Amino acid sequence: MIRRVLIVDDDQGLRTVLAAALGDEGFVVAQAGDGLAGLRHFETDGADLLVLDILMPEMDGLEVCRRVRRKSAVPIVLLSSRADEVDRVTGLETGADDYVTKPFSTRELVARIRAIERRLATAAPAAASSPAPAPSLAGALGGEVVEAGGLRLDPARFEAKWRGKAIVLTRSEFQILGALARPPGPVLARERLLDIARGDDAVVTDRTVDTFIKRLRKKIRDVDAAFDEIETVFGVGYRYRD
Repeated sequence: MIRRVLIVDDDQGLRTVLAAALGDEGFVVAQAGDGLAGLRHFETDGADLLVLDILMPEMDGLEVCRRVRRKSAVPIVLLSSRADEVDRVTGLETGADDYVTKPFSTRELVARIRAIERRLATAAPAAASSPAPAPSLAGALGGEVVEAGGLRLDPARFEAKWRGKAIVLTRSEFQILGALARPPGPVLARERLLDIARGDDAVVTDRTVDTFIKRLRKKIRDVDAAFDEIETVFGVGYRYRD
């Protein structure tokens, strides 16, 4: 459940408007006026979701995103006045969960946060009145620890390790890697990987899954430069080497 939202933007007027809109939706909102202050606030007080402007003094939103991702899988929404595809892809490669182009309505931002919240909620047990359990992260991976070569994924603990070394993954990255590695060998199409990572709550493109794969490779190669288990099958998708 997303309760605490940290807005980091050097535009005080925009922060005030967003804080009021999110507050009306029941979120507890904190604010910071530059990237460095936002990073310090997160490290000290935490948050359930970050809203980061990209262009800020002291430290830009992309660098804040990079530093947060080294230690946390907290959802991150980037704000930018630039709508080019390369900028959106760069934001996703940095570790963001969503990218909103200015100008935007507060209604759109709230909707995107609610979409992220719904995806996170699939990891929680279904309500007792539900006719069937909601799909959880553990359920999506068979409810068991996934082990493939040097890879170990524990859905219940949301832990990922390569040859005993911890890897910090976002939920989408965790799901994609788990789907590829359980079992290793079969090719998964891009469309299937997008469904696994995003569900029906976000608008994504074929290019997005390539970004997820690139991020996964980089994160694992940061602990083992020789990692090459994720194979591209051109024109089809990806597979985890058997």
